[in-house]
Amino acid sequence: MALPHLREVVSSIHAELSAASGLHVVLGLESSLLREAPPAPPALLPRQGPTARFPSTQAHVLVQVSAEERERLLWSLRRVLALSQAVLSLEEEVLGGRIGEGRDAFGFRDGLLRPTPEQVRATALIPSGAMAGASWLLYLRFQQDLDLFSHLKPQAQERVVGRTHDGELVVDPPAEAHILRARAAGAGENQLLIRRGFPFRHAGEEGLVFMAAAADPDAYRRSLDALLGAGGQTPDAMLRYATAVSGGVYLAPPLNWFHSAAPGGGVP
Repeated sequence: MALPHLREVVSSIHAELSAASGLHVVLGLESSLLREAPPAPPALLPRQGPTARFPSTQAHVLVQVSAEERERLLWSLRRVLALSQAVLSLEEEVLGGRIGEGRDAFGFRDGLLRPTPEQVRATALIPSGAMAGASWLLYLRFQQDLDLFSHLKPQAQERVVGRTHDGELVVDPPAEAHILRARAAGAGENQLLIRRGFPFRHAGEEGLVFMAAAADPDAYRRSLDALLGAGGQTPDAMLRYATAVSGGVYLAPPLNWFHSAAPGGGVP
């Protein structure tokens, strides 16, 4: 990777895709590439629990693009490759859909608690300093064992999740229920982090890509440990049916970082 040209390339990707209609783009960089970045957190990934592991497949740059039309999405991915091929090589590409307020691959409603703009500002954006307006991003990709999960009776499935298939809270869920483990770190209801996922299917493999944004990366440590059952906590039952196969932590710079990139400029 030619570091002196990285900022210019990444800024070009951001400028072109942001200007295109019908697209939304998020760009994150490995924090060590940003001189203005706040101190990097202790290594969040890989992370090991008693029964499961979250791996690290850390890359230099993360690009997430969403589009209403598949044609626009494919165009944007081609443009990312064209603009970056001089300094970056593609390590992983995942195409998926959008849950919205629909159902995930396990058949449960998702996207029920959309964050407000106020919650996003308070939870996901660094409030001050040289990187004010930036956000720490967590990327995890899970393979889901739909066949194994389908062998559970519907009521047992709901106790794994902690919600009914239609999104209502289960009465007296077990301590290992996914919703309780997510709340154990204080990260539920758009607190500490803003999370969104999208389902994917590729070559017969189905799974979920999990993305989250937070102002304080320590929120990820607490959340990941709560899910894994680190430090004597109860492991998340969902991890019996979803295996993390890819992951990384990135810093999404504020808009002025992209706007200030000058032609031929180097890494900030």
